[in-house]
Amino acid sequence: MNKVGTSLLMLGLLSNMVGCSPIHTTVSNQYKLEAFSAQKLTNKKTRNTILVSQPESLAGNQTEQMQYVKKPFELNSFAHNAWIGPPANMLYPLIMESLQKSGYFYAVASGPFVDKADYRLDTQLITLQQNYLLKPSVVDLVVKVTLTQIQDNRVIISRIITQHVPCPSDTPYGGVIAANRATHAFTAVLSRFVVSAVERDRHKESISAVA
Repeated sequence: MNKVGTSLLMLGLLSNMVGCSPIHTTVSNQYKLEAFSAQKLTNKKTRNTILVSQPESLAGNQTEQMQYVKKPFELNSFAHNAWIGPPANMLYPLIMESLQKSGYFYAVASGPFVDKADYRLDTQLITLQQNYLLKPSVVDLVVKVTLTQIQDNRVIISRIITQHVPCPSDTPYGGVIAANRATHAFTAVLSRFVVSAVERDRHKESISAVA
């Protein structure tokens, strides 16, 4: 093969390599989820304790990518905008803070080595996305929550909490503002839900003890 042929072959191989290489876009803006409800639900703290486990994520929510939908069933992510961490990781402290601020629990614990908690709260992030199928766009936040009585591993109650919050603008930052409003509303609903469920469970236990 002559020099011209060799050069053309090398150029073709190089073009194929470039075409097959992944294109990495630079993230220009990173955002946080940090809004939670600090509503106090009682003035008298109980002796009940709760363990909050690390939230799980369904596929699509396990990275820092900010997800959006413009076509039914098609999930996309913004090229230059991202969360500072996986959404479920950012949701974790917000749940704990909201439960602590409720004033109901003697202790709100985390971590795998808690021996004497009365209840365990498990959460699963199902959806966090900016939905452009509606005008204005909305942020959809969907979380499954399950409350378990630890002593006998009995599920007290399970529920899916859904928030649809309008975005102040149809931009990624508009979605960030709406997402924080959604986490604030979600933690408010969650805290009331958990406290009410524990109260009902304790009431049933007291009735059973008397009977």
